[in-house]
Amino acid sequence: MATIVCGGVCMTEAARARDRAVIEAVRALEPAARTGWRELVDLESSSADVGALGRVLAWVERALIDLGASIERRPAPTAMNRIDAPDGTSTGAGVAVAKSGSDDRRRMLVCVHLDTVHAHWQGATWTETGSRVVGPGVADMKGGVLVVLLALRALRQARIDDLSWTVVATTDEETGSWASRDALAALAPGHAAAFIPEPAMPDGSIVVQRPGSARVSIEVTGRAAHAGRDAAKGISAVTALCEAVAAAARLADPPRRIVNMALLRGGDSTNIIPDHADAVGNIRWQSEADGHALCSGLQALGRGGPDDLPQVVVGIEVNRPVKERTDAVEALVRCMQDAAGSLGLHVGAGFTGGVSDGNIIQAAGVPTLDGMGVRGGNLHRHDEFAELDSLGERAALLALTMLRVRDSIRP
Repeated sequence: MATIVCGGVCMTEAARARDRAVIEAVRALEPAARTGWRELVDLESSSADVGALGRVLAWVERALIDLGASIERRPAPTAMNRIDAPDGTSTGAGVAVAKSGSDDRRRMLVCVHLDTVHAHWQGATWTETGSRVVGPGVADMKGGVLVVLLALRALRQARIDDLSWTVVATTDEETGSWASRDALAALAPGHAAAFIPEPAMPDGSIVVQRPGSARVSIEVTGRAAHAGRDAAKGISAVTALCEAVAAAARLADPPRRIVNMALLRGGDSTNIIPDHADAVGNIRWQSEADGHALCSGLQALGRGGPDDLPQVVVGIEVNRPVKERTDAVEALVRCMQDAAGSLGLHVGAGFTGGVSDGNIIQAAGVPTLDGMGVRGGNLHRHDEFAELDSLGERAALLALTMLRVRDSIRP
């Protein structure tokens, strides 16, 4: 694996001129990019709408082809064990892989997602108020997609044609990346570094640490009986489920360990003691030690069997491992902060409780900078917003960071 060494290196005049050319190109291209941003937001694409996801995926593919990339479309899996889960899991509309350049030893990976959480958006999809725009996914992450496209167009206009990159666009990130995670894990190895344009943190910082995340299911089998005349013969699955959910909640220790058993089902009628109940939730942990303790505690809630009711079965399926702040990530941070300095910016790097495809990519062995997208807020709400002037700022930051990472790679 290539080693990234960045920070404190005196730039040559040629490198400074290159930076100026990229910055000027971003400024020149930003108005058109803002138009594209609105166009992409208007193509609302919630995780549940496969047709809309296909249309927005095709839009992004055309934009990448215009940048000279070769495109490969990988369809969503035809069979996926999460498809019937009650947590809104989606197969998406597939994965697009775009490649440019031939320098595979120093190839950069950029991963975007095109789905939003807004299944029932009401009103206009793009509303500008002063310096902000409100709309579905305007920050998470339609704005991030345009950050990437603007950065790559600026590099091309500045005649920097020796940067090799891969852009991967997924369509099911918001529901857990269950359909795309295997493709991401397979595509990532071999890239020198990765960048995820999820929205920046509130102060503009990028994200270098994320927790691990898993889907948890608790299934309980009891014994049905008439709730009046045969109540003593019944064993309530709902009661046992409530006890298990309460015990699971006691394992939480926010922010280190989070337990959210959110979806509960059980019972068919008030005059029947229920023989089945289940719950589905999400858990998160900040370190591998916390994750092990949390998963062990949840598994210990399981009990009983077919002849020993109630039977409680706990299932845990990890979809995003912990993203740690490793030495390799620190090297990327130094490159990013050097690039920020050239733009007259101070950009920090920190932790957030959200997860992303960056977890999957870094677990596959590629150091990853996340939160490289636009500045915004109120994510996953109907007043989600983005700062309009952050589009060019973050595109320039991404472009200059990629160049510094590429230039700092040692065999």
